[in-house]
Amino acid sequence: MRVRMLLAGFLAVLIGLPAPAFGQQPAAPSPPAAPAMPPPQAAPASAPTVETMRVLVLQGQNAVNSIREGIVTMPVVEVHDENDLPVEGADVAFELPATGAGGTFPGGQTTMSVKSDLRGQAAASFVLNPEPGRFVIKVSASLRNRTGHTTINQTNALEAGQEKSSTRKIKWWKVAIAAGAAGLIIGIVVATRGGSSSSNTVTLTPGTPTFGTP
Repeated sequence: MRVRMLLAGFLAVLIGLPAPAFGQQPAAPSPPAAPAMPPPQAAPASAPTVETMRVLVLQGQNAVNSIREGIVTMPVVEVHDENDLPVEGADVAFELPATGAGGTFPGGQTTMSVKSDLRGQAAASFVLNPEPGRFVIKVSASLRNRTGHTTINQTNALEAGQEKSSTRKIKWWKVAIAAGAAGLIIGIVVATRGGSSSSNTVTLTPGTPTFGTP
């Protein structure tokens, strides 16, 4: 064996090849290179939102809530699509004012999100705060790339119907003043036309008409 190795080395020197080292094992072949990974693809751009849904107010518009009695009118809306059909499963968000008259939703939050039901309806109950005045509830509905918005106007009063009573009293005072003025004018006209002689004297005593409780 040793003689064969020597002969092989001698022949390699003559030919010009490197002589094999005595007792050295041939090197193992290197593993193939891993294939290159393709570059990551960019996420597709989301479709722009389109306001094609309508949000109809079913309950709560122009409602007057009672702070003293804790009576509040819960806002209820109905979501319709572009074909005027109810939309089920839309995300409906109600938003109360952060300051001033208004209230809070469960958990002391000023916003609340619910899903519209089979009829496309959604509601959000809230608790009044002690500050009287008018406020606006913002409502928005969304489903995939479709949206819709509306607003609900309400008033917090110390007692329910307080604002309506004040308005009614003001209107009755206006009617009383107008009736008194009309009576005075009619009296003057009748007195002028009915007096054929200069000796006739008509005395008009203006007064304030009295009206009962409306």
